[in-house]
Amino acid sequence: MRLLPNFSLGLLLAISCTGVAAQSLLERVNVDIAATSRYYFESTQTPQINIDDLAYGARGEVMASQRFGVVKFDAKLFANWDSADDHRRYADIRQAKLSARWGNIRAAAGVDTFFWGVSESINLVNVINQSDIRESLDSKVKQGQTFASLSYRLDAGEIGLYFLPTFSARQFPLRPAYGLPISDSNHYQDNEKNGGIAARGLFYLDDFEFAVGYFNGTRRDPLLIRQPQAGELTPFYLQTENLLFDAVYLSDSLTYKWEFKTGRELDSGFVASNIGIEYPIYALEETLQELVVIAEYVFDDRGDRAESHGQNDLFLGTKFEFAENSGQIRLLYSYDMDNGSQYAEASCQYRLNDYLRIKAKIMGVLSATADAKRLYALKNEEFAKFSFHYAF
Repeated sequence: MRLLPNFSLGLLLAISCTGVAAQSLLERVNVDIAATSRYYFESTQTPQINIDDLAYGARGEVMASQRFGVVKFDAKLFANWDSADDHRRYADIRQAKLSARWGNIRAAAGVDTFFWGVSESINLVNVINQSDIRESLDSKVKQGQTFASLSYRLDAGEIGLYFLPTFSARQFPLRPAYGLPISDSNHYQDNEKNGGIAARGLFYLDDFEFAVGYFNGTRRDPLLIRQPQAGELTPFYLQTENLLFDAVYLSDSLTYKWEFKTGRELDSGFVASNIGIEYPIYALEETLQELVVIAEYVFDDRGDRAESHGQNDLFLGTKFEFAENSGQIRLLYSYDMDNGSQYAEASCQYRLNDYLRIKAKIMGVLSATADAKRLYALKNEEFAKFSFHYAF
């Protein structure tokens, strides 16, 4: 949902005021207000877009919860305003749900964000929510999804069914640009537009945790199709049916992770996999905590129809916290073994005190050939972003 600038600014102020007022009415309220900036290192190669260097903005987030007997209400509201891009002036209900548990049975309905998967690079099985790429290109940030669910708790796990009555199309910012502007008109395979249905079973067995899932509905990641004689790209949404599997195994020295997805799209089958290991390093415990080295291999036989740039790619990275538990750093690098394209990103956050923290992230396509269509479209779109947060 795009909003006018004054409305977005007003909503950001309303979020903070609402948080203060709600503290006396709700059990738990958390408010996060931030000043933001984004800097692009190169001028865009898309002449219709005139954002070439610095943009600044503001964002706000409120999380609240309240219990009424066996029923619990949870909410998370988000709003963003950007000085240069009206596509980044918007608000979203990330969460507004009611849930209740009776013994081992739990029912819930409303709006929520779900996270399925175990990988650090690309979460192939995280299929329910639409990705909010206005906030993050790595698809880790999600928009809210309307749902109703029923789950049953087992002795060592849980199984659940999900009905997703609505579908939200992806909203594209002006930058990073994809070579041409993105059309506001969306096309759907067979004119079908549905949230879908899903099921998931999560199980625990000693040091082994795994989940089996199913999804059928409109795929959240669209293909970008250039229409003849049109100077823009049109999002085209496929119908997809997925069988999903993800697992984590903890050994004495390594953590093994695997995400696997198979299914059908456009009347043909496909297979995608992300298999990885994590190795903790304890030699620097006096300086760094939870230092982990990561290696993951992503394969997707859909080629240009894949949901990410990981089609035959190796991902290497690390993540750690400082010993004082005041900062975190995450580094990630990918190499395409088909054509040698390379991508890298670095992110960090540092807590100044109980209320203030800073976040920063930089991303760039180090090299890309025309065969790597997703990365090639972003080869002049390197940027750094910074935000200063006040939370209470």
